[in-house]
Amino acid sequence: MTHPGDNGAAHLPDFVSFLPDRVYYLTASGSDMWCRRPYGFFFTSGEAAEKFALELGTELPLTAIGVASKELVSEDGVSAMRRLAVTRIFVDPRIDPATGDVFGTILRIAALE
Repeated sequence: MTHPGDNGAAHLPDFVSFLPDRVYYLTASGSDMWCRRPYGFFFTSGEAAEKFALELGTELPLTAIGVASKELVSEDGVSAMRRLAVTRIFVDPRIDPATGDVFGTILRIAALE
């Protein structure tokens, strides 16, 4: 997140305490986080991540990777999300079967000014 007067530098987000010690994300490359800009997706288990990918029906072969949440919300992690143009992170998102809309808890990453 950014704070007034910080020249856009990434800071450890306030939501670090909200996440479990280990967070999973989906990837097609084996390392880069799959996202749908401006949304990224974190999961509390690999099974939840892979179930979401199946329900979403993407054509990419997505797999779940687990990492320490401290890495994802570090200055480097937040900067990487900014490079992906991700400003909102769904945590354990669900898909509404009637509409196909994704819903759930969203964490916001402040945009660079």
